[in-house]
Amino acid sequence: MKFSTRQDIEAPAEFVFEHFTDFEGLERQAMRRGIEVARKSPHQPRDVGAGWTLKVPFRGKIRDLDAEIVECDAPNALTATAVSGGLNMEVKTELVPLSPQRTRVTIGYEVRPKTLSARILVQSVKFAKATLQKRFEKRVQKYCEHLSDQYQGAPKR
Repeated sequence: MKFSTRQDIEAPAEFVFEHFTDFEGLERQAMRRGIEVARKSPHQPRDVGAGWTLKVPFRGKIRDLDAEIVECDAPNALTATAVSGGLNMEVKTELVPLSPQRTRVTIGYEVRPKTLSARILVQSVKFAKATLQKRFEKRVQKYCEHLSDQYQGAPKR
């Protein structure tokens, strides 16, 4: 099952990429949403090899998740994979500079079941795919608007 969205941000690609790899800030956001986050290494890089173990509430259960950055091409692309039970997940982020002050962000999220129980879970979630797609787009849009606002208020370099 795939979800994807595209948003334009009024900020340079380097600024956007820097915030997409602000893992400390993203960890704090996840914790505010009730997700337990633990780094695999206390001194991990902001690059390939950075990893986390997470406890995520989903459909009434706490799911264990292992996530890792597998591709980092600053400031153009970032790919993370995650495994939870019989589910393999991948998040791909691509940044395309449209102008020196504008960046197009494309985010794709794919979930692939590997076990029968995971297939059943994904199949049940497919019934709500339209709602989940809208929720995904709205959350990404809100984050991109936040980045645009943050850049507009940030001192120019």
